[in-house]
Amino acid sequence: MSSTKRGWGAAISIFILVPILFKLIAWLPVPTLYSGLVQDLLVLLIFLLLNHFWFKISIQWWQSQSLVRQCLQLIPGIIILLLPMTSNFIKLCHLAWTPTLILYIGYALVIGITEEYIYRGMLLPLLRQCFPHRLMLAICIDSLLFGLTHLLINSSQLTLSYVIPQVFYAAAGGLIFCGLYLRTNNLVWPIFLHALSDVSVVVSLATHTHTAAKLSIPVAYAIGISVLYLVLFIIIAFIVRWQVRPQKRLLSR
Repeated sequence: MSSTKRGWGAAISIFILVPILFKLIAWLPVPTLYSGLVQDLLVLLIFLLLNHFWFKISIQWWQSQSLVRQCLQLIPGIIILLLPMTSNFIKLCHLAWTPTLILYIGYALVIGITEEYIYRGMLLPLLRQCFPHRLMLAICIDSLLFGLTHLLINSSQLTLSYVIPQVFYAAAGGLIFCGLYLRTNNLVWPIFLHALSDVSVVVSLATHTHTAAKLSIPVAYAIGISVLYLVLFIIIAFIVRWQVRPQKRLLSR
């Protein structure tokens, strides 16, 4: 019972702490060009320290067994997350490789590292501790909290018509990242896939289409997209359920 209380307490504290840290760090006098990168780096550093001194969750960064099978686990994510972004990858290849573009690419990588470390590396094992015999419930809660965090962080800067679909999309992506981490025991793979899936962020930043006004979309359109992403979430949940079924070993703390 004590471990379950620790799991719930730690999981809730992580969920609450992430948006608070992002909000507080946003007040630092950092040039706009570097603000996002600085936010994610500082949040990552804080959680690295918290995990080292308090949570003490063992992060499965890399293991080299069955690399071919591990690569095969990337296929659902590539099909669902990356293929629809083919046009953005093409746009990225046609952009001039300036220091600013490299900075944006580095920012996307840092986003992947920070979010995967917190939500898959730390939060998922805690939720599995809370639901030791209900793996999919832990995965779904982790993914929904991941999506909801996007609402808490971005709703003050962007319109709800843009953020709400982003919440469902992030939650669907969270399912894929959970399944990938559990099947490979390598956090590197979700980080890699996550960073690639943020290519649209890189292109938007590089082409200056990332202002709140330009990211605003009609409410009816936002509702339709949200419903589509909700259906996608359900479909992915079944895929991940099949994907993690052979996985018996719990992530250790």
